[in-house]
Amino acid sequence: MRNKFSSGMLIGGIVGATMSMIMNHDIDINRTRKRMLRMGKSMYKKSRRLVSDIIDIMH
Repeated sequence: MRNKFSSGMLIGGIVGATMSMIMNHDIDINRTRKRMLRMGKSMYKKSRRLVSDIIDIMH
């Protein structure tokens, strides 16, 4: 359950940041979107590893 909660929070944060960037037209959307997706994927992988390590320690 914790894994789904943390991944949901992460995805929600990425979606919220993307929507705020779409509303702000001062930024180059294509380049920034690619950068954000790349950062989001790496952050998602790191958070999954961290959560799995914590779960392994608990058991």
